[in-house]
Amino acid sequence: MPISALPLLAIGDLWRDGRQIASPDYQVETFHDLPVRPETTTFIKAGLAFDEHFLLPLGRHPWHRLHTQAYCVSIDLDSDRRLLVPCVEIIRFYFGSSGNFIQRLFTQPLAANSLWLDSHFNPSTKHLHLTLAEGLSGLSAADIGRIATSKFAWRAAAGIFASCQKAAAQQHPVYPYTGFPFEGTTDLVASGMWLPFGDKENRTFLAFKLQSCTYPFPFRALSYEATKSKANYGSTGHQDNAKASFSRKQEATAEVVDGDPGTTKQRRSATFISKHRFPDLVRKQIWREKIEALGKTDIFLRRKDGSLEQVTFGESDTTTGPAGFEVEAENAKIQHEERLPWFVRKGLELIQSDPCHAASNIKVKILCPPGRKQLVFNLPMIVNEDGEIDPISLLTLPRGATRPRQACFAELCNEQSASKHFLLLENDCRTTRPIIIPLLTMTSAIDIAFLQFISAQLIAQSAITHLA
Repeated sequence: MPISALPLLAIGDLWRDGRQIASPDYQVETFHDLPVRPETTTFIKAGLAFDEHFLLPLGRHPWHRLHTQAYCVSIDLDSDRRLLVPCVEIIRFYFGSSGNFIQRLFTQPLAANSLWLDSHFNPSTKHLHLTLAEGLSGLSAADIGRIATSKFAWRAAAGIFASCQKAAAQQHPVYPYTGFPFEGTTDLVASGMWLPFGDKENRTFLAFKLQSCTYPFPFRALSYEATKSKANYGSTGHQDNAKASFSRKQEATAEVVDGDPGTTKQRRSATFISKHRFPDLVRKQIWREKIEALGKTDIFLRRKDGSLEQVTFGESDTTTGPAGFEVEAENAKIQHEERLPWFVRKGLELIQSDPCHAASNIKVKILCPPGRKQLVFNLPMIVNEDGEIDPISLLTLPRGATRPRQACFAELCNEQSASKHFLLLENDCRTTRPIIIPLLTMTSAIDIAFLQFISAQLIAQSAITHLA
């Protein structure tokens, strides 16, 4: 089987003629406060015996008969009970978020540039930003983030290739040898079966398939950049009880076969059902930083007397959206063929949730001002006579780079009162609220007077209104 298919292959699954026909849950156990530490864990082989008794007796579990040299991790539960997790299941569960990712761990030594091109971790906010290596999906961003920020995860990931390479060099059967990507206490849910030890029943629980692990990831928020157009993680920051992408797709006529791909074979992808493997990620934000090209940016020259003069017109010639569209205030879900940037969606939610705006039939429109062709636009740049750009015009990204700050106009209206207008501006960090500036009148374009107003609002932080 190709290594990239490992996420689809769990111990105990039933396959026939190249197709999976069942993935049953055997005995499901939840191990609360499971201690995963050096003093409680041991690496063993599947055919190991203690006091003339096998941990996996062939009479009750014969399916490992041809693979008694395969490695497992044994975790002490109490004085005479243990949890046994095959190393290949640890790899599948903790590193099986995408086929390309797990294949890379098996086929090359682990190095930072093999998984990410750039990383930046803010110790105070615990916000991690990654630029993923070429070909890696955002579905693996959290797993890669754990490797980037945890020495235990790095060691576990690096051990996959190292153990395979060592066995191959010694001409031994190649079985991966690695442990859990963390040290500490966790709640672990596993499907498998209880096995006896000697004449005592239910002494060893052999995990066929791990289902959930509560150990926290070493970051509070994760943003990433990916080169693949479909490398999205999901808007909610976690995998839903729905479909997760996989690097090969099985069509109606496709079958899994035991053989190398030929020159005529087509790349395929498949979807597989994935529950919340890591509940910790449900509470954390994970998003893809994808900055759409918004055309050129207007440039204004600030003279020494403080006056502004427009020197470059940056409006794009292409139209990117309608003149405006409405969003229902009850759920703030934006129905549009293209997703709006995060700061726009968050800004609308803040406006709609403000008690000052509580009213029936409340609606919000994203407005494209007359004279412009884009709903979301770059804030004009202000430069002085020496060519230096005013920091107000720029947004600082997590990795230290800068780009033009983006903005948009919003209108709130209802049947009982006059419309209200707002300017929504990006803030420097996604975990920070967007900047919301109430407008007395709606400007028809970004002209000099309006730009001076924005500049004054941004400089005088006390004048900026952050709606709760």
